[in-house]
Parts: sequence; C-alpha cells; structure tokens
Amino acid sequence: MNEISIIPIKGLPEVNKGDDLASMTFDLINKSGNEIKDNDIFVITQKIVSKSEGMERDLNKFEFEDLIKSETKQIIRKRGDLIIAKTKHGFICANAGIDKSNIEKNKALLLPEDPNKSAHKFRSQIETSSGKTVAVVISDTFGRAWRKGQVNFAIGSSGISPITNYIGKYDSFNNELFATEIATIDEIASAAELVMEKSIDIPIAIIRGLK
Repeated sequence: MNEISIIPIKGLPEVNKGDDLASMTFDLINKSGNEIKDNDIFVITQKIVSKSEGMERDLNKFEFEDLIKSETKQIIRKRGDLIIAKTKHGFICANAGIDKSNIEKNKALLLPEDPNKSAHKFRSQIETSSGKTVAVVISDTFGRAWRKGQVNFAIGSSGISPITNYIGKYDSFNNELFATEIATIDEIASAAELVMEKSIDIPIAIIRGLK
C-alpha cells in the first residue's frame, strides 16, 4: 500500500443553483498551482451538489414535515421531532437526509435526486478537462446505530468500486474469509471529512495514492 494523501480544495465560492461544479473546481485547482493526477479521487459534499442542482427549499413556502414526506419511502422510527426514515434513494437516515445546517435561515436542502448520476457527470467533465482518469465520491453526514457521533458516508460514486470484496481470499493465518466486504467509498468519504470539517467551508477534497 502506498502513502495516501488527503488534499483540501480551498477557495470554492458559494455555490448556487445552476453552477457548474466541475468547471469551478477545475479552474480553482489550476489557479492554485496544483494539478490533477491520474487516479485522484474527488470527495464532494452533498450540500454543494444539492445547491447546484436546485434542491434548496424555502421553509416559508414549504412545511418541513411535508418535505420529509416527499423524500421518504418508509418511516423507520419517530421520536419527538426526529424521524428516522428510509429515503426514496434507499438510505436510512435522520429526517430523510434533509438538512438545515450550513445554509441560509428558513431554508432546507434536499438530497440530490440521483447522487450516482451527479458523481458521473462531475467525473466526466473533470476527465475531459484534465485528460486524467479520476473517481468521484459524494458524501453526507449520517449518524450510526448504537454509536455516539456522526461520520461521513458515501451516497453516490463514479469510477470506483464501492466495495472491496475479500470473500474467498485468505488471511495471514491462511483462514479463508467468508464474509469480509469493506465499504471502501464510505471509508474514503469519512477520511476526507478530516480536512473538510464543518466550519471551515471546504466542500471538496482529493484522496491521492489509493489504488
């Protein structure tokens, strides 16, 4: 295994509906004097993808509960104002993934309609502009059952296998592995959050050196 680097992409302006995230990112990297390399993995927060795709909703015009219903396939559990729901994408998360943080007051942000499609679009544009082969992971912050604290998970990807499958292989003691499947893109999303954080406005990072 080679050394892995996590590179924050700094200086991205506020994203609005209709903005071309790939072009903005490519221009920003060029202006910074950095370069895109083959096998770079771009990790992009869900918030800027949703903003660019017009998934922002005005809570003066929409009831928050109605937004949750519109995004929910199944209610798993409800306690007070907190709803654990299965979204139409298939994710199990709080309030169907609808967020009111890091956004203007009285606004809410829905998840992208198709995160994999969003990741593929970004990847295709970056590869065309740079001439490099890259991958893309779109991340969001989820809680975890029976664990305190949240971590970043992948909600969409392109150009990378989501799972590393060890079934049928052998460990260092020559025991055959029957159940080990590592959620690689979730590990990538979580690792990238270490340089993004929540208060320093870095919505994109590059993971470099991962096979």
